[in-house]
Order: sequence, then C-alpha cells, then structure tokens
Amino acid sequence: MSKTYRDLMLDMDGTFLDFEAAENNAFYTAMEKFGYTATEEDYQIYKKINQGYWEAHERGEISREALIIARFTSYFEQKGIDQDGAEFEEVYQELLGQGHELIKDAWEVLEYLKSKYRLFVVTNGVESTQRNRLHLSGIEKFMDDIFISGCIGVQKPQKEFFDYCFAHMENADPEHTIVIGDSLTSDIQGGMNAGIDTCWFNPKGKARPQTGAGSLAGREGFTDLEIGSLKELKDIL
Repeated sequence: MSKTYRDLMLDMDGTFLDFEAAENNAFYTAMEKFGYTATEEDYQIYKKINQGYWEAHERGEISREALIIARFTSYFEQKGIDQDGAEFEEVYQELLGQGHELIKDAWEVLEYLKSKYRLFVVTNGVESTQRNRLHLSGIEKFMDDIFISGCIGVQKPQKEFFDYCFAHMENADPEHTIVIGDSLTSDIQGGMNAGIDTCWFNPKGKARPQTGAGSLAGREGFTDLEIGSLKELKDIL
C-alpha cells in the first residue's frame, strides 16, 4: 500500500456486523409474535421489497421515515394480510436492535486497526437500533465516533453525509481517509461522491460492475482496494 491513511470510515451492516442474521431473526420472531407463520418465500418477498425501498432512499427518492412505514405496509398488502405495517415495524425494530452477531474475524481485525488508525462508524439506519447493536456487540469501544444516517438526516451515498462526518471529525483530512464497506451503492458510491478512497468488502465474490448505466459501471478502478475477508485488512492497512 503506497498511500498512508489516518482515518478509517467503517460501514457496519454486512461488513463488521452480520445484518443478515439480525434481519432474519427479527422478521421471523416478529411474524410469530403477531400470530403469522412465515416461510422462506415470505422472507424473500420482504427482503426484495425492503431492498427496493432502501435503494430508492439512497437515491434520495424517499425519506427514511416513509421507508420505515412503507416496507411492511407494502409487504402485507402484497400478501393480502390486514395488518398495520407501522405497528409491525415498531416490534421489528426492537427485535432488530438486539441483533449483534459479528462478521467472521471482526473483533480481531478491529483490535488491530484500532492500534494504528482512528475508526469511525458510517452507517445507514435507525439511530436507536444501530447504537444498541453496536453496544451489545461490544465493538463500540473501538470507535472514535459513530455517524448514523437516522441521526444526521441524510444517508450514504450522498456527499452531504460524508460532509457532516468530516465536519465532526477533529482535524479531518479526506486525502488520508478511506471508507470500507460491502455495498457498492452506498459505501463505494458514497466514497466516490465524497472524493475519498474506498475499499470494497466482497466476501461472496460478486462480479464487478459491468459497462453500462450508472457512475460505477464500466469505471476502471471503481474501488481503490478490494478484499474477500476482513483479515486481509491486516495485510494491506
């Protein structure tokens, strides 16, 4: 690595915290609490609806508040179930906030990174939910500060999200900052929008963006670094 970094902006869900496990458990447990028997097909329907809303949110087409209400309202409408989506969401969020499973090697890698860099959480989501998950996991102790879209009022990949972070980081220097995350649309695109280096965490070996529409697609060197496991960070940082 030729460039020297001082500050690391770390995505949480899908990068250091196992959001898939937390989401899975919250969905099935909430469904059970409301008296529904959910199948894997039901869960996949919800995930597709939820992903669509989050992508729209990242594009600035829908507010977080509207997203939170709309996703389960849309899900129950699609399933033909007469259920208040907002009421269900409240229970779901409480359960989601209890999910704190770590991605493989997360603790070891964070201990290593903390000895060399300043660490900052940059995450989209509901503030109370994300803070509780960070607290329960124990990894909040590694962080110099925590930036959550639900508190800031804008989300990754918007440049304004990163502008806010830099404004609240003492002696911030974008030239010596890198964002590490698993999402091309929020983390990598966000880093590009903010003019800072990026590291794509790609444990499933997803294909790189192809030539076509979109600012990432067809861009040679769309990310500065790419890793398949968190442990690789110990070799390159």
